[in-house]
Amino acid sequence: SSGINAEWPLRPGQYVGVGPAQFIVWFSGFLIGYSDYSELLIISILIPTLRCTWHTTEIFEAGINFAVFGSYALFSGIIAAQADRIGRRPMLIFNTIVVAVASLIAASVDNPWVFTVTRLLTGAFVGGNVSIVVTFALEVSGRETRLLGPSLANCGATVSQVAIALQGMLFLQLVGWRWFIVITSIPLVINLVILIRMPPSPRFLLMSGRKEELHLTLRRMMFMNGKNPANVVFDLGDADPVDEAVTRHGTFMDIFHPEYRRNVLALAVTAFSNMFVEFGIIVLTPLIFTSYFCGANDSILEHGCAPLSHSDYIKIMGTGLAAVFALVISIILSHIIGRLIILRLFGGFIALVTAGLFLCVNEVFTFILILVIKFLDQALNTTLWITAPELLPTSLRSTAVGFINAFGKLGGVLGSSLVYLMFYRSPYSLIGLFLVVQVLGFVGTLVFNRETKGTELEEFLRAGQGTRSSGRETETVNGKSELAGGNEASE
Repeated sequence: SSGINAEWPLRPGQYVGVGPAQFIVWFSGFLIGYSDYSELLIISILIPTLRCTWHTTEIFEAGINFAVFGSYALFSGIIAAQADRIGRRPMLIFNTIVVAVASLIAASVDNPWVFTVTRLLTGAFVGGNVSIVVTFALEVSGRETRLLGPSLANCGATVSQVAIALQGMLFLQLVGWRWFIVITSIPLVINLVILIRMPPSPRFLLMSGRKEELHLTLRRMMFMNGKNPANVVFDLGDADPVDEAVTRHGTFMDIFHPEYRRNVLALAVTAFSNMFVEFGIIVLTPLIFTSYFCGANDSILEHGCAPLSHSDYIKIMGTGLAAVFALVISIILSHIIGRLIILRLFGGFIALVTAGLFLCVNEVFTFILILVIKFLDQALNTTLWITAPELLPTSLRSTAVGFINAFGKLGGVLGSSLVYLMFYRSPYSLIGLFLVVQVLGFVGTLVFNRETKGTELEEFLRAGQGTRSSGRETETVNGKSELAGGNEASE
């Protein structure tokens, strides 16, 4: 018989195999990423229709957008941090139920203010889910498959940009906006079924000292992956490299420990800039297609009741396909070249292409530039979410990713809200603001200085001080010694 020791939850791919136990988490990440970006596009597509139904002004439209994504920025980090205390899977289930119920209420109300509140709840809890599932996927994957979790979450986000536009074209005028919301909520129900069957995170159970539950989870993962757990002996207590599973968790301020502070803040600034432009472009795209601005002076663009046409939806789907292509390219390049170079390369290119919008030669040229910006934004976004969870230890991972994600969504809410406020008044000023913010993001990629490609997630809270016999350095969090998870852990 063979013994289960601390290496098992630290390297699940090596010991329990790679199979359905990981696939189910990755697919859940895909669906959560889908829900994340679909929320933005649903609001963007519904605005022209709600303008006809409720006779809203651009101020109110910006208010809806700000409420939805402001709640994302304010509360998603707080919600994600609870997963470092309660657990990944329980928080994912709770958040998904809240989002599903809020979506159904939104589809049944006749008051724009109640509608706004329901979408506010949706934004907050979807945002929390994104950070948690990226962390969860990372923790059940081995080094060779670690790209898949964040990549599939981003794949869901990019696919949603095509799928929601397609659903809008097929169903919005046919069945009305209420049933459109119901139809777009179907992935939430599918994900809830998946989450109920999903095993917990082995790393989190190890960190929490829940040995018996860890034992059962590892056996279940082996069974799901087609391995026979019958002859495996649970022997965590005497295992190396972990001397003792401790229950003390990190706090929010620990993510600003000198070991992490520079890179956490650099990624937060990069996320802010990237989502400011990305969300802004997503909201801007339908407006450009219905009120083309090239050659227009300030205050002459029309703000009226004009639902999107089929050709508008097709153009939106085209920009979504560019994002899907970017996802594939960024995953390949992150694996071959590394995260650090790709972050800087795409960050610089986005700023250059954004400046090209000032040229505004014609509608085709503008459409091509939007395609390129969407491509580069998505490539940078994918690389960022591959990198962020790799920086910190298990006890702080979901908290840190939640903070970076919330900071990014703060940029998203400002960028998308300013589109509604500025586009009809001064479109070129809006483009100039996009450019300034994108340059700020490029500076963030230059400040970031840690390459995580090829590293192992070896870190774990231990009792006592000192280093392991291998000589690798440890770091201290909340008075506990912890193996550094950076390049020292490379094999």
